[in-house]
Amino acid sequence: MTVDAPITQDVLTIRRKMPEGGKPNLVGLDRDALRAALIAAGTPEKQAKMRTGQIWQWLYQKGVRSFADMTNLSKAYRAELDAAFDIAVPEVVSKQVSLDGTRKYLMRIAGGHEVEVVYIPEEDRGTLCISSQVGCTLTCSFCHTGTQKLVRNL
Repeated sequence: MTVDAPITQDVLTIRRKMPEGGKPNLVGLDRDALRAALIAAGTPEKQAKMRTGQIWQWLYQKGVRSFADMTNLSKAYRAELDAAFDIAVPEVVSKQVSLDGTRKYLMRIAGGHEVEVVYIPEEDRGTLCISSQVGCTLTCSFCHTGTQKLVRNL
């Protein structure tokens, strides 16, 4: 008996593979995972909630990409964080802008995979299309993500 597969199959989310000897990336962790990572790296549990809030603010509100810039943390603690973790955001590989103002970005994420992000301006709003998977089963010819075999959910 054959069963037709749905257009977008259910896939197992596979964690990013860390490069050999690579440090964990703090970008993308939720608050609970960030707190757990800090504790595992030696942050005293009594300080972990406060440290999580401080680091969260630096990463997501202020956009800092270096522990050295986190000036409300002691220099010694910043050095500990730098030794234990990375702050890595996706790399913009290419940017294309069409005549109608649509912007298409090819992004390289952890593990070397590439995904697309597209911004489509409209008269009263903008639409943002963000890949949620590395690769895709739909194989749309206009989308770089669709030209790749499905690897994993992001």
